[in-house]
Amino acid sequence: MFLLTVKKKFIRELTAISVILTVMVALIYHVFIPERYFLWFPAIPVFFYLFGLFYIYMFAFNYRLGLDKIAMTYLVCKALKFILSALVLVFYGFVVGHEVIAFFVTFLSFYFAFLIFETRFFLRFEAKLKLRKQADNEKNTVHSDIPSSSVGHSGNVKRSGK
Repeated sequence: MFLLTVKKKFIRELTAISVILTVMVALIYHVFIPERYFLWFPAIPVFFYLFGLFYIYMFAFNYRLGLDKIAMTYLVCKALKFILSALVLVFYGFVVGHEVIAFFVTFLSFYFAFLIFETRFFLRFEAKLKLRKQADNEKNTVHSDIPSSSVGHSGNVKRSGK
């Protein structure tokens, strides 16, 4: 249940930031610098949106495998995103070559905006996981049915000695 709530919240926020950022950048291009607009612009938000979906599903998959895999999943996804982003930039620069500077600046703006969003979201996710784990540990400790060892001796204990 917790994971489903987190996934829904992430997808809602991812969609909102994608739409807001896309509209803002498109307005900047169309109003202020229409001569710099490039036809591949819509591919940038789509790339980051799809990668965000990949991100949350990787976290959901590894959450089921164990909580110790979450940090490694975060690092692997960040590295994969960096490599794929570099490949997209190189591909665009060498193959398409139209308004390369505008594409690079726009792509990097989206990259850093989504980097900040994802990092903030998953830091909060980690904090909530720690709080849940701590609450579960306290609940198990305080409300445990396992009898605790008593301090001192009971009257039935046989004493050795004299």
